[in-house]
Amino acid sequence: MIIFRCNASPEVGLGHLVRCRALAYALKRQGESCVMVGPPKSYATEEDAEFIEDWIEAGEWVSAEWDAARFTEIVRDKSAGFAVLDDYRIDAGYQKFLSAKGLHWLQFDGTAQKPLWADLVVNANPAARADDYRDVLHNPGAQLLLGPRYAVLRAEFPPVAALRPAGRSIEQVLVAFGGGDDRGGIEFALTSLIENVPANWRFVVISGGHNPRNPQLCDWVETHGRGRVSLSVDPENVAAIMAGCDLAVMAGGTSIYEAASCGLPMVLIAIADNQIRPARAFADAGAAVFLGALHEVGAGDLLRAVSNVAATDRLRREMVEAAGAWVDGKGAQRLASKIIGMIRKE
Repeated sequence: MIIFRCNASPEVGLGHLVRCRALAYALKRQGESCVMVGPPKSYATEEDAEFIEDWIEAGEWVSAEWDAARFTEIVRDKSAGFAVLDDYRIDAGYQKFLSAKGLHWLQFDGTAQKPLWADLVVNANPAARADDYRDVLHNPGAQLLLGPRYAVLRAEFPPVAALRPAGRSIEQVLVAFGGGDDRGGIEFALTSLIENVPANWRFVVISGGHNPRNPQLCDWVETHGRGRVSLSVDPENVAAIMAGCDLAVMAGGTSIYEAASCGLPMVLIAIADNQIRPARAFADAGAAVFLGALHEVGAGDLLRAVSNVAATDRLRREMVEAAGAWVDGKGAQRLASKIIGMIRKE
């Protein structure tokens, strides 16, 4: 039994849950049972029941100490042999408590700045380096699993559909800012672009079902969309949608790895601090254009970046090649194999 402790909300976003869900699916395919602890049950889908044996709400976060004690009780009740932690509120005291109880776990990290006692530490950021963890790793036997090889994607990625042919003009532009509160990013992107780009461009918008701005977005599309904007809330065919687009304006969250696997050129805008490092790393490698945090980006900045990418086929091809060299869609299977291998050693 593998037990997950995950955080998800409109404020935090759904990236943690998306990758935990994908990892649980990969573990189930390799014969392991999984339990999800944390997010409200309303976040569970019908498909989750096929590979998540139980879903336990954590309720309001009282304190790290309280949550650690309750989590270890659930671990004991479920006779779990290993845990996966994907919640940035988990601090040193929380981890020490788990370690004292003899628990072994994998922990997702994105900063290399917080103390870690995990057995497996995962950071898919292309810029992550082992030296970054020299002063924060407190488990001498820990394994560092760093870089996009360990990016956890949903099973539908990469899509079966062939990549768009070189030289194809821009026809469909994806606009996506995560599964939670988009912080106004979607409306900003649409407002900045729709009157200033070729009239034949169509905008394909993906929004999460827990985005509180969805009613406002629906009104915007109806009033200002000019028949050129389609809004999909929690669509089932995200990979197919991405594969059908020619350029993306996106937040710098976990979805950038999915877009990379689809061969989709990206212009990135961060809506959370933890998105800045991976977005910048993609840009430094030539796999995307990163404009900065949402509050720092003006409409003219976005328009210039999108226009430049759209006008230069060679640039788009180089971005796709750079991203594709990093992301192969097998990160979940790699992590599942690591977890199972560690369990069998015990």
